[in-house]
Amino acid sequence: MKKIITAGSVLILLVALFVSCQKEESEVGPALDIFKAVPATKYHATDILKDKPYNIYGNWRVVSTSGGIHGGGYTPDFEYLLIKPNAVFGIVRNGELVTTGKIEVINDPDFDMLVHFVSDKPTSEINLHLLHDFEKSVEIHADTLSLVSPCCDRFDTHLKKL
Repeated sequence: MKKIITAGSVLILLVALFVSCQKEESEVGPALDIFKAVPATKYHATDILKDKPYNIYGNWRVVSTSGGIHGGGYTPDFEYLLIKPNAVFGIVRNGELVTTGKIEVINDPDFDMLVHFVSDKPTSEINLHLLHDFEKSVEIHADTLSLVSPCCDRFDTHLKKL
């Protein structure tokens, strides 16, 4: 009887985790399908991030911001950052894929991984802090991604992997 209860508990836990993952992915909505249609080779023929210290690929939900003159950050101006192989990114705001673009790696010995987010659309058209201040140091700890500005009263964005 104890084995049946244990097996049942494990099964319920696995189903709950699966439903939770499906729910979080569905939060991104139709924007995810549009993003998936962007060819992986649109910007880079090969995966420029494969030898880097962090795996940033996946779907990330914005959880907070920090930095600035007062250190308190700003009200997040998008909900999801989508990143897929060959350094392709997409940004989702209010359920809409507002832009796609490429990630460029900047060789700087002071950082493990310094990148630029280069949007397909003019930054003035989309008006996102991440694209106005596009140079970020990548830091990943477990399921948290921090995009940290390398210097001086700029903003950082903190995300959680879906």
